[in-house]
Amino acid sequence: MRFSSHRAWPIVTGMALLTASLAACGRPAAPTSAGPRDLGPVSLSSFKGGKPATVGVPFRSRNELSRLVDAGLEIWYVDQDARRAYGQIGQEHFSAVQRLGAQLRVVQAPGVFNDFDSGYHTYDELKAAMADLAAKHGDKVQMLDIGDGWEKTQGKSDRDVLALRIGKGDPAGKPGVLFCGNHHARELVTPEVVLKIAQMLVDGYGKDADLTNFVDNRDIWLVPMVNPDGHRLASEGRDWRKNTDLSHGGGTSFSGAPNGPGVDLNRNYGFKWGLPGASANVSAPTFRGSGPFSEPETQAIKKLVESRKWAFLMTYHSFSNLILWPWGHTDAPPPDNRLAPIGQKLGTLSGYKPQQSVKLYPTSGDTTDWAFGEHGILAYTTEIGSWGDGFDPPYSKLPKFWKENEPGARLLLQLADNPSHVFGPEVSGATVSAGRLTASAAAEAVEVEVFSGRAGADGTGVKAPVANGQVALSTASFRSANGLLLVHARDAKGNWGPLVSLFNR
Repeated sequence: MRFSSHRAWPIVTGMALLTASLAACGRPAAPTSAGPRDLGPVSLSSFKGGKPATVGVPFRSRNELSRLVDAGLEIWYVDQDARRAYGQIGQEHFSAVQRLGAQLRVVQAPGVFNDFDSGYHTYDELKAAMADLAAKHGDKVQMLDIGDGWEKTQGKSDRDVLALRIGKGDPAGKPGVLFCGNHHARELVTPEVVLKIAQMLVDGYGKDADLTNFVDNRDIWLVPMVNPDGHRLASEGRDWRKNTDLSHGGGTSFSGAPNGPGVDLNRNYGFKWGLPGASANVSAPTFRGSGPFSEPETQAIKKLVESRKWAFLMTYHSFSNLILWPWGHTDAPPPDNRLAPIGQKLGTLSGYKPQQSVKLYPTSGDTTDWAFGEHGILAYTTEIGSWGDGFDPPYSKLPKFWKENEPGARLLLQLADNPSHVFGPEVSGATVSAGRLTASAAAEAVEVEVFSGRAGADGTGVKAPVANGQVALSTASFRSANGLLLVHARDAKGNWGPLVSLFNR
């Protein structure tokens, strides 16, 4: 069975404990029961065919959860109210967890399967799709090799960590936005969502004013498959989470999936590496590696992130319908007052539950804590799909997932020039007709301004009159190569809102 991901996951569709964290299509399902069915204490017979057991365990503190993770328990979901965690344990880690005094109980497993729907891209198919985008849209798309999978460093295969760079003209001075997928091999929907963002941008250029503005005025990078070697195992139907690095120990076989060799790439980043929430046990699914950035895949992301300044980083995982932001290693609030409100907005747009990562259980060495802690990047994790979706839902569910996540991708691209715009009033219904711009401004708006082609500093645009929340302005004097106008509003406290783009045609 295929279970674990970045953080914590719900157990059974419709349970009461899902109310706070599941949204099948924008909102959580109504609760129908108190929890998964208890099937009795864990024993050696619970590990049928060498497969892990699905378990529940009571806990008293987050530190206790961290010790369980370090010993080899893979946590999917934490019910904080009931003080009970649910997850997966392999037979090889059972004794170590037992020695901690954990009262493990077998619980009813969900109906997820080891399937690789033919609609999903294999590594080779994804590489071809990325190359096709670059070939057809060479004026705004590049495909770049930013690093190697571990197997390539050993001469065992030829899989690279590949990126798409999307933008027109010189990227210097433009805000950067990075989207990543598939740190964890079996989270099959995540490369597809990142690829969909790329396709959205190139297909909408010249047709959708916001997308045209993003391509013209942002430096956008997309890494759909951070873990190409691990994804190969997942595409063969294996329950694999980590990369395939054999150099740390843990054996040479992947047949005991998800336990065995390899490193959890999302515990291998350098900020607070080695703290609780990442296992030192080589064969555990959350093994953190021998040191920070021990893996070529995380080294590739490190090199990319350190190559320029970034406004946002979004990393997609599955599953549990969550929006998460730093910190994951401490209860302390992050020292940037924009992280939470943008995260809340992402939650509203997707229907997923937004929260600081640590509210589930502590983790260390993950992508977002490193990106924010080391580089000040506003970094988020999106956990896509419900328990019923699992890691390998039918590909036919991709339109649903895309509908949930497209607005959030657009939001980050919209706010990239000034994330503080999240605090300001919004403009809606902006249109240009017969040489006249009209729009509606939020009730708190006291001023509206317009830019041509590309936004300037707040307060430096052409002022548009506002009367009873309505905006009207002649566009005859506006001229730009891309034909864009960008409009936003200010409230009485001085907060400017997000810029809305429209064509001046």
